Amino acid sequence: MVEHYYRNVHAVIFVYDVTKMASFHNLKMWIEECNGHAVPPFVPKVLVGNKCDLREQIQVPSSVALKFADAHNMLLFETSAKDPKESQNVESIFMCLACRLKAQKSLLYRDMERQQGKVQKLEFTQDANKNSLLNGGCAV
Repeated sequence: MVEHYYRNVHAVIFVYDVTKMASFHNLKMWIEECNGHAVPPFVPKVLVGNKCDLREQIQVPSSVALKFADAHNMLLFETSAKDPKESQNVESIFMCLACRLKAQKSLLYRDMERQQGKVQKLEFTQDANKNSLLNGGCAV
């Protein structure tokens, strides 16, 4: 990818095809490229396995993908862009990233205020039913 795509990036989504082990193995190269362009470690990263509706063709088990995601400090989502039953996770991916980015911005703002000697109380409320990624919530 062209270097200017990495400048000022706010989030990264790595997508692989669950029906092609080669696309999963290529993730290491994409992560190295991302790291090589100095994407800060605090930038949220998400791993997405696509085509999970093709159950009989799956080559990348969820357990393998989850270990990989954990090792790289990423959330894991499995979805299908075509199957309406599975496509709800597409929205969850972006909602989760939005939650993480908002929380990150709030933390940065709070740190700036502290440095300037102005401490402000920030309160977050969270609906207990939205704490699960499976329910479309966000774990921050």
